[in-house]
Amino acid sequence: MDNDRDLLLISVFTFFTVCLWITFELLKTVKTTTVSATTQQIIIPLSSKIDVDTLSAIANKKVY
Repeated sequence: MDNDRDLLLISVFTFFTVCLWITFELLKTVKTTTVSATTQQIIIPLSSKIDVDTLSAIANKKVY
């Protein structure tokens, strides 16, 4: 009976420690991670609008 109680306590403390560890690591990562200006320019989403005029100009281009 005493063995089961010890195992339960060890399990609870281990779970609590791992949860705290994960929480502190996430907080540290959020506070220390920065995105450079170059990366911010690269990750700007592309426009899904199709430029019909440019496609027409390419299609009407003379090929020699």
